[in-house]
Amino acid sequence: MKVAHLRFPSIRARLIVALAPLTVSIFASRAAPAQQYLLGASGEIGSGIEGGGSGQTMMELAPVRLRIAADLRVDEFPADIYAVGMLIDLVPRSAFGFDLRYARRLGSKFELNAGGIAYIAPQSLFGPSAGFKYRMALSPSAELTVGPEANVFVIGGDLPSGTILWQAFVQAGIHVDL
Repeated sequence: MKVAHLRFPSIRARLIVALAPLTVSIFASRAAPAQQYLLGASGEIGSGIEGGGSGQTMMELAPVRLRIAADLRVDEFPADIYAVGMLIDLVPRSAFGFDLRYARRLGSKFELNAGGIAYIAPQSLFGPSAGFKYRMALSPSAELTVGPEANVFVIGGDLPSGTILWQAFVQAGIHVDL
C-alpha cells in the first residue's frame, strides 16, 4: 500500500495568499470624510415677567436681557445643538451670567431647548431653563428667531429664603451659521 505524500505550499505562497485581501483593500479604498463640526452664533434680546421674590407684588416686569451665544452641532446629527450663552441684564438692574443648553430642531422652523441658567454677578442665582423658538430664514445662513423661555431659580445667594424665583420671557434675535 502506497501512502500519498501531500505537498504543502511554501511559506511565501501562504503569506501572499494571506496578505492579498489586505493589500487590495488598502489600495482600493477611498478616503472617508470625517465628521464636520458646524458652528453658529446668535444674539437675542428679551423681557417678560417674573415673580416669587420677596417684593410686594406677585409679578413684576423682568429685566431686559441680552443673550450672546455660540452653538455647535455635528453634520451627521444637525438637529442636535449644544449652546453656551452669555447673559447681560440691562434694565432696571444690571446682572451678568451664562447658560448652557441642549436644543433640538423640530423640522426647519421650530426648536425646543432645555438647560441650566446661572447669574454670577452681582449675586448668584442658578436653575433650570426651557424654551421654544420659531426660526424664519432670512438667507441660507441667517435666521430670525422669536419665542418664549421659562427660567426657575432654585438656589443662589440672591434668592430670598424659602422662595423660588421664576421668569417668563419672550425674546427675539438673529442666528447665523458660521
